[in-house]
Amino acid sequence: MGTGAASSSSVALSLALFAAIPALAVFYAQRKRQQEKARHEQNIDVLREQFKRGSICYSEFPPVVKDVLRRCKLAYLATVDAENDTSHLSLMRFTYLPDDGVIVMSTNMNTKKFNMLRNQTGVALLIHDFHQFEDGMSTGASITLNGRCCIVEPGPDAERFRQAHLRANPRYPQFIIGKDIAILAVEVQKARIADIHDRVTKWSVSEGVTPPAS
Repeated sequence: MGTGAASSSSVALSLALFAAIPALAVFYAQRKRQQEKARHEQNIDVLREQFKRGSICYSEFPPVVKDVLRRCKLAYLATVDAENDTSHLSLMRFTYLPDDGVIVMSTNMNTKKFNMLRNQTGVALLIHDFHQFEDGMSTGASITLNGRCCIVEPGPDAERFRQAHLRANPRYPQFIIGKDIAILAVEVQKARIADIHDRVTKWSVSEGVTPPAS
């Protein structure tokens, strides 16, 4: 009798724990979403303060960076999957907003890069201007930009960025407008500029320009 009662109690406890798993999963999923939302809101607040202080300004970039950002519209975006120790590369259309000090992009929320950016904001952007136009005005430069990419929460800032991005890329509304399209804002912190002769100039917010080694 005692053994049977103990066995029944053990089965009942196991069934109760098994039944509680879905509720626990929902709880932890909601908690994770709340933490992610709070983290992204904090990141946006930081960006806003930097915009107000003018810590990241168009005029601070070397002239070649300004030229490339003004001329080019395509960039390769590298994102990191910290949990699985891997990375991802995406071809993106971008718009630089000098008054806000950010590079704006957009992405469908049902993508690998969007999920990565929810957990890791560090990104790299590769933009090159190696004679890809026929106007003879190529800068002959390849630029790698490092910084933080924030998912802009829906609201006035997101819509202002979206409209600016659409004006700069009027032929690609399918990648910019839509209920499942998120707006991304990249705050550039460092840059490496390589010219056609493989000479590399470095730039950072804190140190300015470091010329190529002689």
